[in-house]
Amino acid sequence: MAVSVFSVIRKIEDLLMEEPEVLKGIREDFDRMGSALRSMKSFLIGIGLRENKFTIRFWVAEIKDVVYDAEDVIHTFLRKTTVCFLEERWIIRKTKSKISEIIDKITYLTRKLEEIGVEESIGGESQRQQLSHYYHPIVGMDDQIADLVSTLLQDYRDFRVISICGMVGSGKTTLAKAVYNHKQVRYNFVGHAWVYVSYPWKRNKIWEDICYGLGIFGVKDSKYSDEELAKKLYKFLKDNTCIVVLDDIRTVEVWDSIKPAFPVNCETQSLSKILITSSNWELSAHAARVGYLYDMKMLTYKQSINILRNIAFSETDSGEQYSAKKKLAVEILGYCCRLPSAIVVMGGILATKRSTEEWEMLLNHVKSNLSSISLPAILALAYDDLPYHLKPCFLYLNQFPEGYMISIGKLIQLWVAEGILSNDKGESIEDIAESYIIELAKRCMVQVGEGEVNMKFKTCYLHDVYRDLCLSKASQEEFALIPENPFSLPYMMVSRRVRRVAMHEYIPIQSLRNLKLTSLLFFNKLYPEEPSISISLQETAEIYLREDKRWISTLWILFKLMWRFRRILNYLFNNFKLLRILDLEGAEIYMEGEFLRDIGKLIRLRYLSLKGTTCFSKLSRSIGNLKRLQTLDLRMNEEFPVQIPNVICKMEMLMYLYLPMVCDSKTKLRLNTLRNLRTLENFNSKNCYVEDLGCMTNLMELGITRFFCRDDCEVNSGSNPPVIIASEHLRSLSVSRPENIDFNLLAYLISTCVHVSELSLTCSIGEFLPACQFPYQITFMSLSETELRTDPMPTLGKLPNLKILELQKAAFIGEEFHCSTEGFPELYSLKLSSISTVKHWIVDNSSMPKLRHLDIIDCKSLEMLPVGLMFITTLEELKIELMPKAFKDRLCEGDQFNKIKHVVIFQNCY
Repeated sequence: MAVSVFSVIRKIEDLLMEEPEVLKGIREDFDRMGSALRSMKSFLIGIGLRENKFTIRFWVAEIKDVVYDAEDVIHTFLRKTTVCFLEERWIIRKTKSKISEIIDKITYLTRKLEEIGVEESIGGESQRQQLSHYYHPIVGMDDQIADLVSTLLQDYRDFRVISICGMVGSGKTTLAKAVYNHKQVRYNFVGHAWVYVSYPWKRNKIWEDICYGLGIFGVKDSKYSDEELAKKLYKFLKDNTCIVVLDDIRTVEVWDSIKPAFPVNCETQSLSKILITSSNWELSAHAARVGYLYDMKMLTYKQSINILRNIAFSETDSGEQYSAKKKLAVEILGYCCRLPSAIVVMGGILATKRSTEEWEMLLNHVKSNLSSISLPAILALAYDDLPYHLKPCFLYLNQFPEGYMISIGKLIQLWVAEGILSNDKGESIEDIAESYIIELAKRCMVQVGEGEVNMKFKTCYLHDVYRDLCLSKASQEEFALIPENPFSLPYMMVSRRVRRVAMHEYIPIQSLRNLKLTSLLFFNKLYPEEPSISISLQETAEIYLREDKRWISTLWILFKLMWRFRRILNYLFNNFKLLRILDLEGAEIYMEGEFLRDIGKLIRLRYLSLKGTTCFSKLSRSIGNLKRLQTLDLRMNEEFPVQIPNVICKMEMLMYLYLPMVCDSKTKLRLNTLRNLRTLENFNSKNCYVEDLGCMTNLMELGITRFFCRDDCEVNSGSNPPVIIASEHLRSLSVSRPENIDFNLLAYLISTCVHVSELSLTCSIGEFLPACQFPYQITFMSLSETELRTDPMPTLGKLPNLKILELQKAAFIGEEFHCSTEGFPELYSLKLSSISTVKHWIVDNSSMPKLRHLDIIDCKSLEMLPVGLMFITTLEELKIELMPKAFKDRLCEGDQFNKIKHVVIFQNCY
């Protein structure tokens, strides 16, 4: 329960620090209140697992009321800037009196905490850890996997649907993943698709996701009616041997709704199979009428202890310590009900405790506090065991929809805007946030996506059992509100404590009455008639091109709809003056620039995202009033170039800036004041000034898009050419689709960014830079559309620290790759995608000695894998996707295939 207290205290500390100009005459009073709150915070840190005890829960609830009183005092005081002089003096006197009452209450409550045995904590945050492993496979399921694989591979018509049924936490998804990724399944099925069925579900969305997975069409080709989509999917599954996994179907209604797109009836000749997981036995039995029902079995003792050992035991455990831990582990397992998820949860808790004494303390706590032995109780224990600084990080994830892949970059920016992250020790915010995610992952409370750039992960998500826990705890804490319908809002918004709202469904914005909201996240349309706007736009353009006068009436309909958007935005901007976060990315807004003229009233905004919105003209200059912004995302609809007023330079606190991909020709921005900027995307020399890059001394990521010309940045031939990028912190550089970029300018830019470790080029350059011109520290490189005429492998192979290499669409337009002896000494991952001209690939002995992952995707001219791959002993996964079936057949018939078949995964090779 104390998590909201910490969050509010951090917010109050930020307000005290950032509002010195409006605190005149009352600064000392606020300082005293801040000191009292910090003192109380140190007591709350010491509560830990004891927070569940009734006495402590009572006093923490009292503390929470006081802290919200403190926040309300500050917000009331800050609004005094809009009142007259006499009223302002009255507010100051009233505020002083209220602060005195709050300080007295805090003193009383901290004394009460001392009386019940809570000690003041002088320690800081827990020691941060490295993520040595974050995926914990369920061991001992070999028999179950073999049984299901055998069933899948049978040609019997009555085995077209296989249903895995079991209680929540029994390991259904883990078993399904093991079967789905099994070598025999990958080899025998040419098409593979995995879809998580999120709720609320949409039939066409499920069908579209299956089509994406099978490679039937891409994102831009999905404009089919439900009937067309079902017919297309049905025919494809009927004509090809595919496996489709539908994870977590919960009701018979869902299955009956999506089933028409699957050829599962006995009359068809299809060999495709559908594998579903569900905790609903009735549904599983219903679906298995045309298939096979597999009921999950409970784990044996041996399986249980192996799972716990893999997660909780350290490699350094040995001798007496190992024996003592094993004895404790056996006793702890008795509380896990032989459920894999419960064991993983308990293992995640134990993994953070190194000594046997800490294990004993946890066991004693379980014995005395776990009244009911159940998965929810064990999950609650995992939450209670979290260090105080991780609890708000975990609860924050409840705002994202079910099954949502959360961008870690975006999550970090939201945490920064909320004040959840603190860099008191001088570390970078990104490193601190990553360490928090690592801690949650080690405790198995967060699932992280596969490592990408520099072996780091870019996405994370919540397992469904943890999401239920997160929703439950967030509700108890009144951490955030996710309204289900407009009628739930009046009741749920009564509490003055609710500060965050996440819109997962369409809810009229006028239904929100809590004017103290500090965060609004949109994951659904702001207005339900958005599709009619989209259709009107298309019709208007087509009629106008035919010089038909009817386009005027269509345009009138369009503006009538847009006027409703204006009313909605006006309500939002005029009523929620305390917002720190406004994310309109999922709102699908169509607007004229002046619709944002009142956004300047939200002067406390730290995070603003207009990503994906459509603006038809110049943005309002009032956006320049948002001087406290830390994140500004203007990546709007590319089809309508937008004019950005030259006001971004006023936002000197900006840390993350995303400019539009396409700006109006009148846009010319000064960015030389943004010395705190860490990320800058879609920079170009036509709409910005190149010399301003030299002022961004903290820049870590730079994305250059479209224009970067010699005329805008003269590179002298003298001994002291101008420095383009002055930041010594720059780690990531991308150059995307510049028009007629000067090769010498590009070479100079890359060679002077000496600290860059990640480089992405998406531009036609024809020739390649010599190895000596690349930064020595480079570990990741992506080349796309570079149209290199000479083989880049000899040059790339000389880069001593290169770990990840991606060569994608038209990166090379020759016919042969050659990876020479002792080339790529540190290469970990190689991806070749849509390199359509390459026929031959040679890999010499001793080349790529550390290669673990190799992806070959849609390289249709490639005749055969290089023989040299057979001698790379470190290779763990070779994914072959969207390759011709003839290539697959040649590979499997070759004499050398046996040496690598244990690592090969085939994906959609038709």
